[in-house]
Amino acid sequence: MKKKRLLLIAAVISIIAAGLLLYGRNRRAAGVEYFTSNVTEGPLRNVVNATGVVQTVVTVQVGSQVSGQVLELYADFNTVVKRGQLLAKLDSRNFESQAQNSRANVAAVQARVRSAEADLKTQAANVLSSKANLEAARVARDNAANQFKRAMELSAKGLLPQSEYDNAQASAESAKAKYDQASASLEQVQAQGSQSVAQLEQVKAQLQQAQADLDRAMLNLEYCNIYSPVDGVVISRNIDVGQTIASSLQAPTLFSIANDLSRMQVNASIDEADIGNISSAEHVQFTVDAYPNEIFPATIAEIRLSPQTVQNVVTYSVILSIDNSERKLRPGMTANIVLTVEERDKVVKAPNGALRYTPPGETRPEPPRPQATLTGEENIPSASETSTPPAPPSRLAPGQRWDPADKIRFVAPKRRTDRAGLVWVLDAEKKPAARSVVVGITDGSTTEVISGDLKPGDAVVIGDSTQGPAATTPAQRGGFAFGPPGGGGGGGRGPF
Repeated sequence: MKKKRLLLIAAVISIIAAGLLLYGRNRRAAGVEYFTSNVTEGPLRNVVNATGVVQTVVTVQVGSQVSGQVLELYADFNTVVKRGQLLAKLDSRNFESQAQNSRANVAAVQARVRSAEADLKTQAANVLSSKANLEAARVARDNAANQFKRAMELSAKGLLPQSEYDNAQASAESAKAKYDQASASLEQVQAQGSQSVAQLEQVKAQLQQAQADLDRAMLNLEYCNIYSPVDGVVISRNIDVGQTIASSLQAPTLFSIANDLSRMQVNASIDEADIGNISSAEHVQFTVDAYPNEIFPATIAEIRLSPQTVQNVVTYSVILSIDNSERKLRPGMTANIVLTVEERDKVVKAPNGALRYTPPGETRPEPPRPQATLTGEENIPSASETSTPPAPPSRLAPGQRWDPADKIRFVAPKRRTDRAGLVWVLDAEKKPAARSVVVGITDGSTTEVISGDLKPGDAVVIGDSTQGPAATTPAQRGGFAFGPPGGGGGGGRGPF
């Protein structure tokens, strides 16, 4: 009996608690104030904002390969110069003395060459003389040998006195010794001739070395005159008359020359989250602080593959080609860049807060997932088929031999243009009711509504008094991934 009583009391308490909970919930729901915003109609752009620096396409740093004091300057800031034009002169007296010393050394070695050539001719004459002496010795030797042979025959018959026989024998031996001596003398003279040839080659090598030293001295003397390597405008001068230039392992920069100010470029830093949406075909505009009310067009000339990492933020350099024929843009200006990724002329737009909002106590249902539509062709086209022709490139500076057509160009990426979303509108009882929609691109504040039960002028809930009008907690997002289709960070319209 006691146990049944306890169970009855517990059941009564549970019913009372449930009723109180339901009453409090209804009371709180009745007291919630909802914040709404109207669905609008108009143009919409998905853009990527960036900043960059206006630069010259080719800037040549003119330096000095020799050290010396600056005597004269022929160019200043903003001076228009031509290739080969004299810009500055250095003190050349030290290099002139070195050149004179090298000339004297060359003259001395040339004299030694002539002396060696004369010695070689003398040795050639000695060789001829030695050959003649050798021939005379051979004739005398053969004659003495013949006479000694006849003396031997006569002596054997007893017709020749012994004294004459002895004389004939001595004459033959003497003639043979003289021939051997003449032969050894010829070999000696020939060896001296070979030595003279080697000495001549050595002196000629010394002459080449002396001539190379003279050429180096003359080259250093020419380096005292600083010439412009390109046509352009002097944008920086880092020296003055009387200043001493010390050139060691690195040549000091004297002038900076912009090759062509009518064609310039902007080096824009694009975040890694946005770089996948960028191709050579994007529409680009930018402004500079010097002309805040003027919009400058640009063309993507190059998307560089080298990343830059600063404080764990990865960016890529995108080079924009611009026409500066009016000379308004100057090097170093900060450009506020807007790259239009996608654009719609007239669409129904819902505020992004409505796509993130979930009423209190509600669970966001999983919206149906429509078939994703991809822009562009299904097959990845070649760069030549999709890339738009770049702006006319500036003339390459002297010595630049690459072909700009060999550089890689990125095709327009495939972009997802529609996704499922969910918004809430107030019904007749002023309570939020869910409506499924299909959304497209976004500009960071509003999102395109491709299809769904929404029309311009409808009020959608973007917040309530319990959450605030701009609540964006993960629980309220309900798994809806907000952002421009295909990634990116189209955060508004930028500076214009």
